[in-house]
Amino acid sequence: MRRVRTVLGDILPEELGVTAAHEHLYCDQRLCSEPDFPRKVEKMVLLDTDLIVQEAGYFHEAGGRAIVEVTVHGWGRDVKVLSEISRRTGLHVVATSGFYVEDCLPAFVRDSSVEALAAFLVSEVMVGADGSPSRAGLLKAAVSRARIEGAEERCTRAVARAHLQTGAAITTHTSASSRFQIDGGNAGTMFLDLFEAEGVDLGRVIIGHCDENADLRQLANLMDRGAYVQFDVIGKEHWLLDTTRADLIAGLLDRGYGHRLLLSTDRTRISELRISGGKGYDHVLRKFVPLLKDRGVDDAALELLLVTNPATIFSMPFPIQEETHHE
Repeated sequence: MRRVRTVLGDILPEELGVTAAHEHLYCDQRLCSEPDFPRKVEKMVLLDTDLIVQEAGYFHEAGGRAIVEVTVHGWGRDVKVLSEISRRTGLHVVATSGFYVEDCLPAFVRDSSVEALAAFLVSEVMVGADGSPSRAGLLKAAVSRARIEGAEERCTRAVARAHLQTGAAITTHTSASSRFQIDGGNAGTMFLDLFEAEGVDLGRVIIGHCDENADLRQLANLMDRGAYVQFDVIGKEHWLLDTTRADLIAGLLDRGYGHRLLLSTDRTRISELRISGGKGYDHVLRKFVPLLKDRGVDDAALELLLVTNPATIFSMPFPIQEETHHE
Protein backbone atom coordinates (compact mmCIF):
# COMPACT_ATOMS: atom_id res chain seq x y z
CA MET A 1 0.00 0.00 0.00
CA ARG A 2 1.30 3.46 -0.89
CA ARG A 3 1.91 6.10 1.76
CA VAL A 4 3.13 9.69 1.84
CA ARG A 5 5.74 10.08 4.57
CA THR A 6 5.19 13.37 6.44
CA VAL A 7 7.01 14.71 9.49
CA LEU A 8 4.05 13.67 11.66
CA GLY A 9 3.82 10.19 10.20
CA ASP A 10 2.61 8.31 7.15
CA ILE A 11 -0.68 9.23 5.47
CA LEU A 12 -2.66 7.90 2.54
CA PRO A 13 -2.01 9.69 -0.76
CA GLU A 14 -5.62 10.89 -0.93
CA GLU A 15 -5.13 12.70 2.41
CA LEU A 16 -2.44 14.98 1.00
CA GLY A 17 -4.74 17.46 -0.78
CA VAL A 18 -3.68 20.66 -2.57
CA THR A 19 0.12 20.59 -2.42
CA ALA A 20 2.96 23.08 -2.88
CA ALA A 21 5.62 20.76 -4.30
CA HIS A 22 8.82 22.73 -3.58
CA GLU A 23 9.08 25.17 -0.66
CA HIS A 24 11.32 26.13 2.26
CA LEU A 25 9.94 26.72 5.74
CA TYR A 26 13.15 26.63 7.79
CA CYS A 27 16.62 27.15 6.29
CA ASP A 28 19.88 29.00 6.84
CA GLN A 29 22.18 29.54 3.88
CA ARG A 30 24.72 31.21 6.19
CA LEU A 31 25.77 27.70 7.20
CA CYS A 32 27.13 27.19 3.69
CA SER A 33 30.69 28.09 2.70
CA GLU A 34 30.33 30.70 -0.01
CA PRO A 35 33.28 33.11 0.14
CA ASP A 36 32.33 34.76 -3.15
CA PHE A 37 28.64 35.23 -2.33
CA PRO A 38 27.66 38.83 -3.22
CA ARG A 39 27.26 40.81 -0.02
CA LYS A 40 24.27 42.75 -1.32
CA VAL A 41 22.28 39.62 -2.18
CA GLU A 42 19.86 38.53 0.53
CA LYS A 43 20.75 35.04 1.64
CA MET A 44 18.17 32.29 1.97
CA VAL A 45 17.35 32.44 5.67
CA LEU A 46 14.03 31.51 7.31
CA LEU A 47 14.32 30.91 11.06
CA ASP A 48 11.29 32.66 12.63
CA THR A 49 8.88 29.83 13.33
CA ASP A 50 6.03 32.12 14.43
CA LEU A 51 6.34 34.10 11.19
CA ILE A 52 6.38 30.96 9.04
CA VAL A 53 3.31 29.61 10.83
CA GLN A 54 1.54 32.86 9.96
CA GLU A 55 2.73 32.87 6.35
CA ALA A 56 2.04 29.18 5.75
CA GLY A 57 -1.35 29.81 7.32
CA TYR A 58 -2.24 32.03 4.36
CA PHE A 59 -1.60 29.04 2.10
CA HIS A 60 -3.94 26.94 4.25
CA GLU A 61 -6.60 29.67 4.15
CA ALA A 62 -6.37 29.71 0.34
CA GLY A 63 -7.08 25.96 0.20
CA GLY A 64 -3.59 24.50 0.52
CA ARG A 65 -3.24 21.33 2.56
CA ALA A 66 0.37 20.17 2.13
CA ILE A 67 3.84 21.63 1.69
CA VAL A 68 6.85 19.67 0.48
CA GLU A 69 9.81 21.23 2.34
CA VAL A 70 13.01 20.71 0.35
CA THR A 71 15.72 21.99 2.71
CA VAL A 72 18.27 19.23 3.36
CA HIS A 73 20.91 18.53 5.99
CA GLY A 74 23.76 21.02 5.58
CA TRP A 75 21.89 24.30 5.47
CA GLY A 76 19.57 24.32 8.39
CA ARG A 77 16.88 21.67 8.03
CA ASP A 78 15.30 20.75 11.37
CA VAL A 79 12.47 18.23 11.22
CA LYS A 80 11.52 19.02 14.80
CA VAL A 81 10.73 22.59 13.74
CA LEU A 82 8.91 21.32 10.66
CA SER A 83 6.81 19.10 12.91
CA GLU A 84 5.88 22.11 15.03
CA ILE A 85 4.91 24.09 11.93
CA SER A 86 2.80 21.18 10.71
CA ARG A 87 0.96 20.85 14.02
CA ARG A 88 0.32 24.60 14.35
CA THR A 89 -0.85 25.16 10.78
CA GLY A 90 -2.74 21.92 10.16
CA LEU A 91 -0.69 21.43 7.00
CA HIS A 92 0.93 18.15 6.04
CA VAL A 93 4.69 18.74 5.71
CA VAL A 94 6.99 16.38 3.81
CA ALA A 95 10.68 16.73 4.77
CA THR A 96 13.55 16.02 2.38
CA SER A 97 16.78 14.06 2.70
CA GLY A 98 19.60 14.45 0.24
CA PHE A 99 22.23 16.99 -0.68
CA TYR A 100 22.24 20.57 -1.92
CA VAL A 101 25.00 22.23 -3.99
CA GLU A 102 28.68 21.69 -3.16
CA ASP A 103 29.07 24.85 -1.07
CA CYS A 104 26.30 23.60 1.22
CA LEU A 105 27.41 20.00 1.63
CA PRO A 106 27.98 18.74 5.19
CA ALA A 107 31.64 18.28 6.12
CA PHE A 108 31.36 14.47 6.31
CA VAL A 109 30.56 14.27 2.59
CA ARG A 110 34.15 15.09 1.64
CA ASP A 111 35.55 11.76 2.82
CA SER A 112 32.48 9.55 2.41
CA SER A 113 31.91 6.92 -0.25
CA VAL A 114 28.76 6.75 -2.34
CA GLU A 115 27.67 3.71 -0.33
CA ALA A 116 28.15 5.52 3.00
CA LEU A 117 26.25 8.55 1.76
CA ALA A 118 23.41 6.35 0.56
CA ALA A 119 23.25 4.64 3.95
CA PHE A 120 22.94 8.05 5.64
CA LEU A 121 20.02 8.97 3.37
CA VAL A 122 18.28 5.64 3.88
CA SER A 123 18.47 6.16 7.64
CA GLU A 124 16.83 9.59 7.36
CA VAL A 125 13.96 8.13 5.34
CA MET A 126 13.50 4.91 7.30
CA VAL A 127 14.59 5.71 10.88
CA GLY A 128 14.60 9.46 11.56
CA ALA A 129 16.38 12.72 10.83
CA ASP A 130 18.01 15.48 12.91
CA GLY A 131 17.92 13.37 16.08
CA SER A 132 14.15 13.01 15.80
CA PRO A 133 11.82 10.10 14.98
CA SER A 134 10.38 12.26 12.19
CA ARG A 135 11.44 10.89 8.84
CA ALA A 136 12.05 12.36 5.43
CA GLY A 137 9.68 11.45 2.61
CA LEU A 138 11.65 12.70 -0.39
CA LEU A 139 15.23 12.62 -1.71
CA LYS A 140 17.05 15.54 -3.33
CA ALA A 141 20.05 15.94 -5.65
CA ALA A 142 21.62 19.20 -6.74
CA VAL A 143 24.20 20.57 -9.14
CA SER A 144 25.92 23.97 -9.19
CA ARG A 145 27.80 23.69 -12.47
CA ALA A 146 27.07 22.94 -16.10
CA ARG A 147 27.83 19.26 -15.48
CA ILE A 148 27.48 16.72 -12.68
CA GLU A 149 30.94 16.03 -11.27
CA GLY A 150 33.04 15.62 -8.14
CA ALA A 151 31.28 15.62 -4.79
CA GLU A 152 27.97 16.52 -6.43
CA GLU A 153 28.18 13.41 -8.60
CA ARG A 154 28.89 11.18 -5.59
CA CYS A 155 25.92 12.71 -3.79
CA THR A 156 23.66 12.28 -6.80
CA ARG A 157 24.61 8.61 -7.13
CA ALA A 158 23.98 8.18 -3.40
CA VAL A 159 20.51 9.69 -3.84
CA ALA A 160 19.81 7.23 -6.66
CA ARG A 161 20.87 4.27 -4.54
CA ALA A 162 18.91 5.47 -1.51
CA HIS A 163 15.86 5.75 -3.78
CA LEU A 164 16.29 2.15 -4.88
CA GLN A 165 16.35 1.05 -1.23
CA THR A 166 13.47 3.20 0.06
CA GLY A 167 11.13 3.92 -2.83
CA ALA A 168 11.15 7.65 -2.02
CA ALA A 169 10.88 9.95 -5.04
CA ILE A 170 13.78 12.17 -6.14
CA THR A 171 13.61 15.92 -6.70
CA THR A 172 16.42 17.93 -8.32
CA HIS A 173 17.96 21.40 -8.14
CA THR A 174 20.03 23.18 -10.76
CA SER A 175 21.67 26.53 -9.93
CA ALA A 176 20.33 29.25 -12.18
CA SER A 177 23.77 30.76 -12.78
CA SER A 178 24.88 27.67 -14.68
CA ARG A 179 21.59 26.81 -16.27
CA PHE A 180 22.06 29.28 -19.10
CA GLN A 181 25.26 27.48 -20.15
CA ILE A 182 23.44 24.19 -20.71
CA ASP A 183 21.75 23.13 -23.92
CA GLY A 184 18.01 23.32 -23.36
CA GLY A 185 18.44 25.67 -20.39
CA ASN A 186 18.23 22.97 -17.71
CA ALA A 187 20.42 20.15 -16.38
CA GLY A 188 17.50 17.75 -16.34
CA THR A 189 18.83 15.57 -19.16
CA MET A 190 22.12 15.05 -17.31
CA PHE A 191 20.27 14.06 -14.15
CA LEU A 192 18.07 11.60 -16.02
CA ASP A 193 21.06 10.04 -17.78
CA LEU A 194 22.85 9.47 -14.46
CA PHE A 195 19.73 8.18 -12.69
CA GLU A 196 18.92 5.85 -15.57
CA ALA A 197 22.45 4.44 -15.42
CA GLU A 198 21.90 3.77 -11.70
CA GLY A 199 18.69 1.87 -12.40
CA VAL A 200 16.22 4.51 -11.23
CA ASP A 201 12.68 4.48 -12.64
CA LEU A 202 12.58 7.95 -14.24
CA GLY A 203 8.89 8.15 -13.44
CA ARG A 204 9.99 8.71 -9.83
CA VAL A 205 12.15 11.76 -10.66
CA ILE A 206 11.20 15.44 -10.54
CA ILE A 207 13.24 17.95 -12.55
CA GLY A 208 13.05 21.20 -10.61
CA HIS A 209 13.31 24.89 -11.50
CA CYS A 210 12.10 24.26 -15.04
CA ASP A 211 10.42 27.67 -15.19
CA GLU A 212 13.54 29.81 -14.80
CA ASN A 213 14.88 29.28 -18.31
CA ALA A 214 12.21 27.23 -20.04
CA ASP A 215 12.77 25.40 -23.31
CA LEU A 216 9.46 23.83 -24.32
CA ARG A 217 11.11 21.15 -26.45
CA GLN A 218 13.37 20.07 -23.63
CA LEU A 219 10.50 20.01 -21.14
CA ALA A 220 8.61 17.71 -23.47
CA ASN A 221 11.70 15.51 -23.88
CA LEU A 222 12.06 15.20 -20.09
CA MET A 223 8.43 14.19 -19.70
CA ASP A 224 8.65 11.79 -22.65
CA ARG A 225 11.35 9.98 -20.67
CA GLY A 226 8.89 9.68 -17.78
CA ALA A 227 10.09 12.45 -15.45
CA TYR A 228 7.98 15.09 -13.76
CA VAL A 229 8.65 18.72 -14.72
CA GLN A 230 8.28 21.25 -11.93
CA PHE A 231 7.34 24.91 -12.34
CA ASP A 232 8.48 25.84 -8.85
CA VAL A 233 9.61 29.46 -8.89
CA ILE A 234 6.21 30.84 -9.81
CA GLY A 235 6.06 34.51 -8.87
CA LYS A 236 9.80 35.09 -9.35
CA GLU A 237 9.37 37.16 -12.47
CA HIS A 238 13.02 38.19 -12.79
CA TRP A 239 13.40 34.71 -14.32
CA LEU A 240 10.19 34.48 -16.32
CA LEU A 241 6.86 36.30 -16.31
CA ASP A 242 4.00 34.42 -14.70
CA THR A 243 1.93 35.08 -17.81
CA THR A 244 4.58 33.24 -19.83
CA ARG A 245 4.58 30.40 -17.30
CA ALA A 246 0.81 30.14 -17.61
CA ASP A 247 1.07 30.06 -21.41
CA LEU A 248 3.65 27.25 -21.22
CA ILE A 249 1.58 25.18 -18.82
CA ALA A 250 -1.56 25.62 -20.88
CA GLY A 251 0.41 24.51 -23.94
CA LEU A 252 1.79 21.45 -22.16
CA LEU A 253 -1.71 20.53 -20.95
CA ASP A 254 -3.02 20.80 -24.51
CA ARG A 255 -0.25 18.42 -25.63
CA GLY A 256 -1.23 15.82 -23.06
CA TYR A 257 1.56 16.39 -20.52
CA GLY A 258 -0.63 17.38 -17.57
CA HIS A 259 0.10 14.14 -15.69
CA ARG A 260 3.79 15.12 -15.40
CA LEU A 261 3.52 18.71 -14.09
CA LEU A 262 3.95 20.11 -10.56
CA LEU A 263 3.60 23.69 -9.23
CA SER A 264 5.20 25.68 -6.39
CA THR A 265 6.91 29.00 -5.50
CA ASP A 266 10.24 28.11 -3.74
CA ARG A 267 9.99 30.67 -0.93
CA THR A 268 13.41 31.05 0.73
CA ARG A 269 13.69 34.63 2.02
CA ILE A 270 11.82 37.02 4.31
CA SER A 271 11.53 39.47 1.41
CA GLU A 272 9.45 36.89 -0.49
CA LEU A 273 6.85 36.62 2.26
CA ARG A 274 3.68 38.65 2.54
CA ILE A 275 4.88 40.42 5.70
CA SER A 276 7.54 42.09 3.53
CA GLY A 277 5.28 42.80 0.58
CA GLY A 278 6.32 39.59 -1.16
CA LYS A 279 3.99 37.14 -2.88
CA GLY A 280 4.00 34.48 -0.18
CA TYR A 281 3.36 30.75 -0.13
CA ASP A 282 -0.21 31.23 -1.35
CA HIS A 283 0.72 32.99 -4.60
CA VAL A 284 -0.03 29.99 -6.82
CA LEU A 285 -3.53 29.60 -5.38
CA ARG A 286 -4.41 33.30 -5.17
CA LYS A 287 -2.81 34.70 -8.31
CA PHE A 288 -1.45 32.00 -10.63
CA VAL A 289 -4.48 29.71 -10.76
CA PRO A 290 -6.61 32.59 -12.11
CA LEU A 291 -4.02 33.08 -14.89
CA LEU A 292 -4.38 29.42 -15.81
CA LYS A 293 -8.17 29.68 -15.79
CA ASP A 294 -7.94 32.68 -18.11
CA ARG A 295 -6.18 30.34 -20.54
CA GLY A 296 -8.92 27.75 -20.43
CA VAL A 297 -7.42 25.44 -17.82
CA ASP A 298 -10.42 23.75 -16.21
CA ASP A 299 -10.99 22.43 -12.68
CA ALA A 300 -10.11 18.87 -13.67
CA ALA A 301 -6.71 19.97 -14.95
CA LEU A 302 -6.09 22.05 -11.81
CA GLU A 303 -6.97 19.03 -9.68
CA LEU A 304 -4.38 17.06 -11.63
CA LEU A 305 -1.63 19.66 -11.14
CA LEU A 306 -2.29 20.48 -7.49
CA VAL A 307 -3.68 17.26 -5.99
CA THR A 308 -3.38 14.12 -8.12
CA ASN A 309 0.19 14.55 -9.38
CA PRO A 310 1.63 15.36 -5.93
CA ALA A 311 -0.24 12.44 -4.36
CA THR A 312 1.23 10.15 -7.02
CA ILE A 313 4.86 11.23 -7.03
CA PHE A 314 5.25 11.85 -3.27
CA SER A 315 3.72 8.53 -2.22
CA MET A 316 6.14 5.70 -1.50
CA PRO A 317 5.28 2.48 -3.32
CA PHE A 318 6.19 -0.10 -0.71
CA PRO A 319 4.70 -1.40 2.55
CA ILE A 320 5.52 0.82 5.49
CA GLN A 321 4.11 1.08 8.98
CA GLU A 322 0.36 0.78 9.27
CA GLU A 323 0.33 3.41 12.01
CA THR A 324 -0.11 6.75 10.25
CA HIS A 325 1.12 9.07 13.02
CA HIS A 326 3.82 8.81 15.67
CA GLU A 327 2.82 11.75 17.88
